[in-house]
Amino acid sequence: MSETRYEIVIVGGGIYGASVAYDLATSGKQVLLLEAGEIASGASGGPGQRGVRASGRDVRELAITARAQERWLEFQGKFKDGVGYTRTGGLTVYEVPVGLRKGELRAELATRAAVQTSMGAPTELIDGDRAREIEPELSANISGALYCPNDGVGDHTYATRTFAREAENAGAVIRTHSKVDSVVYEGGRATGVRLESGEHIGVEDQLLLLCNGAVKKLVEPVLTSEEIIPIWSHIPQMMYVSNPNNRKINGLIGHRNRKLAAKQLSDGTVMLSGGLTVEHDADGGLLGSLAAMGINLQDAVTTFPFLEKSEFQKVDGSRPETFCLDGVPCIGKPAAAHNVIFGTGWSGHGFAISLGFAESLANWVNSGEHPLELLPFSHTRFRPTVGSDVRSSAERLASPV
Repeated sequence: MSETRYEIVIVGGGIYGASVAYDLATSGKQVLLLEAGEIASGASGGPGQRGVRASGRDVRELAITARAQERWLEFQGKFKDGVGYTRTGGLTVYEVPVGLRKGELRAELATRAAVQTSMGAPTELIDGDRAREIEPELSANISGALYCPNDGVGDHTYATRTFAREAENAGAVIRTHSKVDSVVYEGGRATGVRLESGEHIGVEDQLLLLCNGAVKKLVEPVLTSEEIIPIWSHIPQMMYVSNPNNRKINGLIGHRNRKLAAKQLSDGTVMLSGGLTVEHDADGGLLGSLAAMGINLQDAVTTFPFLEKSEFQKVDGSRPETFCLDGVPCIGKPAAAHNVIFGTGWSGHGFAISLGFAESLANWVNSGEHPLELLPFSHTRFRPTVGSDVRSSAERLASPV
């Protein structure tokens, strides 16, 4: 039996795999996308919405985030039915905690506003009264906020499936329920992937591993002792509460002092996320925590007092997410497999920035040159800088890997 071969093989049918498949297919590449389940069956899917925010990000991500926000707006208008994106504006609100002087906190936030603005994410530090003009339901305890007019929200499931559909329309082949069990490495490159079913698929040019938590297992066979991918997974708890008096949250809300993210869905339901996480049992069942729910709800009610009259609707903890040790993605090429590009550790904030990183990853494949904007996210940042390896971080990042 002859082996099926593709120029580009992408593993992972989340927002990264789907949007990179679209970018590569529209550039003329022959693309195969393999997904273990259904498209958007992992962290890129599920109920509710995700934030598309620049505010509060690690400074290494800001420039790519600004580009991602441009692309979200572009594709919302380009595709017939959009990508489920709305630019609502966003507030990162703050209170003055006991023991912290207001001037210190405002100085920190003013500095962040200046940096975010300089890196393409317009940000204004506003006082509490101005914050309540934008969001009238905010508590009187809110002292002020960072206001980012370009922040917004998106339907992550719809967006992921839309990019997959448009990638197919551009010529990409997408196979669901095709779990990759291992990568075949020969002669310093990946020559193919082996599916759980036993089927072997050949890789002519490039292999992109964008399956988040599963990336480490697939790339570990060719990692050197110095190549570290420090990731782990946990399960965020998404809560949904009613809005009996039809109050309004206008934009995307985050909090400087509390683990809270809030947004209002189209039916009026309020979605609360960003709080304490939950556990699963050995069979994958959700082990919800009343203590975690109580703390998360308290943070929400303290910020939006009208939620005191809401009724609890449901909690969702079905989507494990994968994080990197320093809070930003890990993207690179293993030294022993020059045609493999991997990306992982997106979760918790990755949906918003996906279209910026997707563009850079596609450019990397098309040009063969490591994009400068991706260098800060290389897994080589976890190599030692003293001892046997005395090269500078810049030299190591610029080295072919």
